[in-house]
Amino acid sequence: MSWPLVTLQEVCSLLTDGTHYTPPDVGVGIPFLTVKDVSDNGLDLLCCSKISEEEYKKANAGNSAPKVGDVLFSKDGTVGKVHVVQEDKKFAVLSSLAILRPSSELDSNYLGHVLRSPSVLEQASKNKTGSALRRIILGDIKKLKIPLPPLPEQKRIAAILDKADAIRRKRQQAIQLADDFLRAVFLDMFGELVTSSGYASSQKYKLLELVDYIDYRGKTPEKSDSGIPLITAKNVKSGYVDDEPREYIPEENYDAWMTRGFPRKNDVLFTTEAPLGNVALLGEYERVAIGQRLVALRSKGKVTHEYLLFLLLHPFIQDLIYARSSGSTVKGIRTKELYAIELPVPDMQKQREFSAVYWKSKSLTSNQESAHQLNVLNFSALSQKAFAGQL
Repeated sequence: MSWPLVTLQEVCSLLTDGTHYTPPDVGVGIPFLTVKDVSDNGLDLLCCSKISEEEYKKANAGNSAPKVGDVLFSKDGTVGKVHVVQEDKKFAVLSSLAILRPSSELDSNYLGHVLRSPSVLEQASKNKTGSALRRIILGDIKKLKIPLPPLPEQKRIAAILDKADAIRRKRQQAIQLADDFLRAVFLDMFGELVTSSGYASSQKYKLLELVDYIDYRGKTPEKSDSGIPLITAKNVKSGYVDDEPREYIPEENYDAWMTRGFPRKNDVLFTTEAPLGNVALLGEYERVAIGQRLVALRSKGKVTHEYLLFLLLHPFIQDLIYARSSGSTVKGIRTKELYAIELPVPDMQKQREFSAVYWKSKSLTSNQESAHQLNVLNFSALSQKAFAGQL
């Protein structure tokens, strides 16, 4: 069975966005949210900006303050973050977030799920505008089409997807706890080195003294639909390599392209620009290429790759990196500045102990990560069936 398609404008009693100016953050008061304050874990009402009662009234002129049952949809920057409001408290949002208030014929939880569906996100993606900052305008959000089953069926679909999503989130939380554990172990073993006094008194080496490097900056490879995987700065996140977006170079071009060296498993990948300072270990590939704005670092023997990974990710060292960066809109770091950064180097035996803990933890969580990826795929398939009337 297929459900009729309707536009969001037809089934929302209110479809607007937040304030188009940024009220001053006074540190205490009413939460003021932007896109960064919305995640899979909900709304960050603690660490977001806080505004006065007077500014809150200005921000919500026209009585557009989010209410319980409204659905927030990010429309600037990261398009497609979704949150069904359950927080029964006052807060305001910037215009980067759209506020959707379902009519009586539309269930809020169903709307939240359908807005996350591939079909709706694909519609939104086709309507994105801008180059540096991608966005979808409110008028195009109103035209997005969703399937509309009868209200009891909406509630049934939402209940099924809620349960499936809860399983997915628990797996995700278990993986996050493992990452938190490793950061805690690193700080317990080496935390003194990333304080001002500890860093000043530590034995330090310039990065270039610690690593060999492979640098393909300044070269743009020919890409293809299949072939040798290409890892770029877009794939390297804070602590891990994301498979998406998937890019390739032609297999026949591999040897000719890789004239500056071949990356290996567990090389430390470092993004030099857009974004600056993301660090991750390279996974196992039969063959792999690395692209622009990315360098692969390989220890000369004084540091383990696992210690170097967590050291470069620590805020203290990140501050040293940014202090040597340049650029106003997009921050980047030149080769001579990057390799001149001095890093504290503790006893090698202690580093090896940390590396052993790292790999033991990763071994224990590998099954969780595989199960999480399977849950994500299953949830996506379940959603598609639900919205096609096949559930």
